[in-house]
Amino acid sequence: MTETPLIVDAGPTGLSAALFLRERGIPARIIDAALEPSVHSKALGVNARTLELLESTGVTEAMLAQGQITRTMNLWRPDRKLATINLGGIDHPYPFMLILSQAESERLLTEALAERNITVERGVELTDINAGDSGIAVTLSSGETLTPSVVLGADGAHSTVRKTLGRGFPGSSYPEPWYLCDARLTTTLDPTSPHAFLLDEGALLFFPIKGDLWRIFSNVADPLSHAPAGTTIGTIEWESDFGFSHRVADTLCADNVCLAGDAAHIHSAVGARGMNLGIEDAYVFAALVAENRIADYEALRRPVIESVVKTVARATELPRGHTMMSKIVRRVPSAIAWLAPKAEHIIRPWVLGLDHEIGVD
Repeated sequence: MTETPLIVDAGPTGLSAALFLRERGIPARIIDAALEPSVHSKALGVNARTLELLESTGVTEAMLAQGQITRTMNLWRPDRKLATINLGGIDHPYPFMLILSQAESERLLTEALAERNITVERGVELTDINAGDSGIAVTLSSGETLTPSVVLGADGAHSTVRKTLGRGFPGSSYPEPWYLCDARLTTTLDPTSPHAFLLDEGALLFFPIKGDLWRIFSNVADPLSHAPAGTTIGTIEWESDFGFSHRVADTLCADNVCLAGDAAHIHSAVGARGMNLGIEDAYVFAALVAENRIADYEALRRPVIESVVKTVARATELPRGHTMMSKIVRRVPSAIAWLAPKAEHIIRPWVLGLDHEIGVD
């Protein structure tokens, strides 16, 4: 017997897919190998497109009650502000970025599912999957075997679904490590806006989370020693080193098994598109399942995903500081001050996720 859809992994993408399916009258099973949700948040920005897609579920209202609205982004050299980019001034119900931790977003999505009688099956891992003309066969760590009607692999950059099916993940990685930490700060920086400092050798980025808690990204050695004047680093709540890659799966959907979120595409954090693009994948997936059009997933998502990843890769060169143009900007900072206001009409829809159509209602 054909079973209900199976969603692998309960991150933002998987949770959203289950929610969007339920809103269309389709209950799904959602499994996650982890016994508990992660307390650490990779994503911080919820963009306008995501807020729009989640609006009818009630999650947007809950997110707005918990998060912090930011309408600006600030670019600096160590000794002066270069520009403030205004994210407002766009005809949309949510002309801003909402700063909200991924952990909080996942909690709100999980609660919305629970209200609809869908519970994440935790401690359950997909151990094998086969798909072809005869259908889909899945084996779980519990020993249970399933024949789901459709599967969404939303299981991250090291996706078991993608690897088991032999789908490639071509792309490139940066050689240098990036540093991340969540730290308590005493600072004169505006706590309602992200700040990017263009240093000679790289960049130092500050994102307000809540209260005096900030996220710091950097690709320079000893980044905390480069904190701007008027900023004191307090308790470090969490820190990690990581690498950035830009990759897109060579097959996003075949034989009713689709990939979404980090399982389908990864890129740097510049532009805060990662989690948001995954939630958009989930929305399209659910719409196509409901319309019995899942074969259209590849054609609808690939152009969007490849365009976003390509643009993020280009944008990441500015903070990296390795290209000739990024070096010129640092030597002639007035160029940023002159260019930023003129580029707002391009930057604004891109950051807010409104730079393309998604192809389904």
